Amino acid sequence: MIRQIDNIFGTDGIRDVGGHGWLAPEGLERLAVAIVKFAERRGVPVPRILIARDPRASGPGIEAILTAALESCDLFGASPTVRHAGILPTPAVSVLVEAGVADLGIVISASHNPPEFNGVKLFGPDGRKLTVEEERRITADALAQVPTRSRRSAGGAEPTIADSTLECDSLRDRYLELLLAPFGTDPFLEGMSIVLDCARGATSVCAVEAFRRAGATVHAIHAEPDGDRINLGCGSTHPEAISGAVLARAADLGIAFDGDGDRAILVDATGQVVDGDEMLTLWALDLASRGALPKNRIAVTVMSNAGMETYLSEQGISLIRTQVGDREVHQAMIREGLALGGEQSGHLIEGSAATGDGIRSGLALARIVKQSGRTLEELRQPIPRYPQTLIGIEIAEKIPFDSLPALGEVLAEAERALAGHGRVLLRYSGTEPLARILVEGSQAAENAEWAERIGQVLREQPALHACSVSDRDAVI
Repeated sequence: MIRQIDNIFGTDGIRDVGGHGWLAPEGLERLAVAIVKFAERRGVPVPRILIARDPRASGPGIEAILTAALESCDLFGASPTVRHAGILPTPAVSVLVEAGVADLGIVISASHNPPEFNGVKLFGPDGRKLTVEEERRITADALAQVPTRSRRSAGGAEPTIADSTLECDSLRDRYLELLLAPFGTDPFLEGMSIVLDCARGATSVCAVEAFRRAGATVHAIHAEPDGDRINLGCGSTHPEAISGAVLARAADLGIAFDGDGDRAILVDATGQVVDGDEMLTLWALDLASRGALPKNRIAVTVMSNAGMETYLSEQGISLIRTQVGDREVHQAMIREGLALGGEQSGHLIEGSAATGDGIRSGLALARIVKQSGRTLEELRQPIPRYPQTLIGIEIAEKIPFDSLPALGEVLAEAERALAGHGRVLLRYSGTEPLARILVEGSQAAENAEWAERIGQVLREQPALHACSVSDRDAVI
């Protein structure tokens, strides 16, 4: 059964439990045809496609089925050619496609999500993520397909692929060259001691080498790819791990990546977390001091802390706020001609890049610290933070919030109580089956109380929980 939906993509690609929904063989076969049609609309009817993945256990199977389906598509007289980069960070694919290594990029990853999830991210010929309009056209094409098991290997067995070590090493080295080129040839981090938490994910194959080439003394944790434990108790979503490692090694700072390496958060020498908002603030101040921040403005999402906005305003720097998602930030940057933007989660985009890159952000912020002659904790000291409470409520169905009267009542009550000193933001996650509640205000206890009251109302809404997890396969 096909559920008629407008867009199978969330805020950052297609996501589901590995092997379910659009990540099941039928969904991948439909998607392959739609990708080839997308390439033809972009002027590349027989595309060269580069595929990389993070180390999740479901990744190789998804890659093999998708590859077989792509290579069987001869819609325009010839089949696409597929190159395999093996395990490589998401932004590496963007950089390589932009450099002409391929016409399209595909990353098989679920980013910061738990190991059982996976996903598919697409990059166009310019190395950028697709527009919503392009995603909707791909969705329509995928839904229109009639997939056939004949695309898979004989006997009903699932196809497999074998990564070429030489090919993967070559692509990784090319990415590192392109990544480090804007920083020059000097060992700009020489003398710095830095801890890296690779989250047992895709940055495990290249982050340590990037920082060593930059001259840093590197201590790495969770730096072996492990698809069964990726993101668990480590990486950017669990900064307590790197906080302890920084303190134990008396390092200058720590940098924690997520599973696919498109985001990073920092930890200072005292073990305190420096999130994306503070990273953006330090980066913006550095660019502004050098006259390299166009319009003295940056792009952030609605999630960014109001304290950051107040502080930057005092420094003569203004914000443009967007909806959640790095694509929304990047599009605002292009539209306004800005050089910097990002999310509180640590997904930051510098103007010359096509997408966020956690390794690049970490290198840039470490260089700012080194060149300042001060410590990271000293640099971040003046930046105020308004208390925020963020919780996620598991849901099965994403229905319009305004269709839930009880929710409308509690939201109106919260907004009246917080008027003048706080705000409520309610949204569905674009990457997980969650409703996210953010309450920001001057009183932490009050924030937590309202977040829990709103969360309880959501838990009591039958319409949000009507579809069981086992129904995921009914999506296609």
